[in-house]
Amino acid sequence: MGIFNPGGGTGSHPRARAERLELLIGLLGFFTLMAFIQTLVLELRGQNAVGAALLLAGLVAALYLAWRARRKVKL
Repeated sequence: MGIFNPGGGTGSHPRARAERLELLIGLLGFFTLMAFIQTLVLELRGQNAVGAALLLAGLVAALYLAWRARRKVKL
């Protein structure tokens, strides 16, 4: 039984997995929104926004994958 996986075992309860994915989706959603605002501000100011846009694209992809994984969890 580990610190980060109390209860151990390879199979976790579907509800616990769904809750972890929902937490991840919430965190990714928040940081995706912040990256979007940052990219928008940089574009409107005429500054270089390539790095911010790449970060935003990565966060959107991660959010999409987490959302898809959450939909696959059977409760």
